[in-house]
Amino acid sequence: MSMKIERLVKMANDISDFFNADPDKTIAAEGVKNHISRSWELRMRQAIIEHLKNHDGEGLSPLAKTAISQIAV
Repeated sequence: MSMKIERLVKMANDISDFFNADPDKTIAAEGVKNHISRSWELRMRQAIIEHLKNHDGEGLSPLAKTAISQIAV
């Protein structure tokens, strides 16, 4: 992983850690998705989506993968 994508993966996982406290993982994934959609620049979102598609989201938590796959639609 490049240094830039490592940083984005860490950020996505940190966001996921926060929302993972919700026992309803559908709601948790929606929270992660909304946060990334609102807070990240377009190029950051594009980079993490590309990482998910091309590298199977290496390093991303399951919740982060779920949320990012919803953004990618």
